Amino acid sequence: MTNFQASAGIQGRQFAEQCNQLLASYGFVLHGSVDIAPVGVEIDQEALSPNGNRVWFEYKGSIQGNRPGLMRTDTVKKAVANGALLAAIENHPPYVILTSHLPSAGSGLAMLDTARNLGYVADVVCVYDPAQLVRLKEL
Repeated sequence: MTNFQASAGIQGRQFAEQCNQLLASYGFVLHGSVDIAPVGVEIDQEALSPNGNRVWFEYKGSIQGNRPGLMRTDTVKKAVANGALLAAIENHPPYVILTSHLPSAGSGLAMLDTARNLGYVADVVCVYDPAQLVRLKEL
């Protein structure tokens, strides 16, 4: 494994821990990762919201790098593909992506907007933007 890959893995685990702590601070009960075998998708965190709703979270983020979070289109594509596959599960919980960075323009933003419009993704929340974090209370 190269140093880049090792660093990316460490940063991914750190970001996941930050997301878990954030969700817990908002009153979510964390149930851990879940393998949705019928469609081949692993959910980073299944949680019960304070409103009593089950929610599936995917974490896409890091604290370093030139294009962290959802700044890379290949990362956006993987998250959107997971959402599209999960759409095949009847009455599935909302699928929410928590990220460190959002694209502000270009094809990455277009993909996210399309995924939301098609219902593949319930929401995409930048965990470092307090204005976006309030949406977690609506789940």
